[in-house]
Amino acid sequence: MRLSAFTIVVTEACNFNCTYCYQEKGGKSGALPVIKRALDFFSPFFTDDCAINFYGGEPLLAFDLIRDTVAYLEERGRPRQARYSLTTNGSLLTEEIMGFFHRHRFSLMLSFDGLAQEIGRKKGTFASSLETIGKILDCPGIQLETNSVFTPETIGYLGRSIDLLLGLSVPDITFVLSSIRPWSAEALAQFQGELQQVRRSLGEFFKRTGTIPVRGFRKNPDQGVFGCFAGRDRLALSPDGQIWGCHLFGDYFKSREWSEDYGLFSFGRLEDFIQDHERRYPEISAHYARLRTDNYSVRGWPCFLCDDLEECRVCPMDAAFCGGEIGAIPDWMCRINGILRSEIRAFRQEISIL
Repeated sequence: MRLSAFTIVVTEACNFNCTYCYQEKGGKSGALPVIKRALDFFSPFFTDDCAINFYGGEPLLAFDLIRDTVAYLEERGRPRQARYSLTTNGSLLTEEIMGFFHRHRFSLMLSFDGLAQEIGRKKGTFASSLETIGKILDCPGIQLETNSVFTPETIGYLGRSIDLLLGLSVPDITFVLSSIRPWSAEALAQFQGELQQVRRSLGEFFKRTGTIPVRGFRKNPDQGVFGCFAGRDRLALSPDGQIWGCHLFGDYFKSREWSEDYGLFSFGRLEDFIQDHERRYPEISAHYARLRTDNYSVRGWPCFLCDDLEECRVCPMDAAFCGGEIGAIPDWMCRINGILRSEIRAFRQEISIL
């Protein structure tokens, strides 16, 4: 077992209730003794540059737990190049918390939906989010990445939202499409038009700066069939003390304990795993190793027959949250990925002649 990432879900609670969120909100939070026990066991398996990720819910609702966990890691001697990261909506950031993140060189994934931020249950947060982005960018010890989620109803804001983030000089920009509900043909056509605008804006930005801030449009060094790394070089600890290959599996199986797949992907409770890890880890991680695009299907049609197989990147849990089955990709999600691949190819061809 060699871990390049370890995620601690510190709380299930969140102060937002976004319509596109797949997580079941609850009141459970992690317990410091359990987290310490997990770190005592797993730390010897961390790589030198292991990423220690804090996740929620909204993890800043449990900031004291994050602070105490970092203090414990520092006291016991964390891997010398280990990195801390945290995903947050930013609404609870204070000067004190910012100073803490700066001192400990955190990477922050900030949820910010651009011009769609004013839609639905995030209404009224746009201005404060812009202010938060500015403060983080002024803090050299914090590495910022934004993540924007678009739905069929808000996809018309994609192009202008990316323009906004480029104008703010955000160094890492990620956008994803909500997989909670299917996308219609009309929404997919609108997505393609918005993505063409992103491609043009990013081309102009590359001409001026020589950089490509939007992830996905950068050249991917990985070649070959995509395989999910969950359960192989990364694990996650949920607030109830369960071990999963990724926090998304904990969310997915929270109300699916009856599922046959539950036993395939759950590493079990922490203490049980510690006592039996030499058998349990290779047994369960073998099921995670099968989460490759050549083992997926769309409407029963095997993905390994697709000409674009080696360029396709699909998170198996994104698909499962919508389709209800791990490894089955909805046809509209397949079309989304086809549109994305087409525009990325066009972008790379354009910048290769600049």
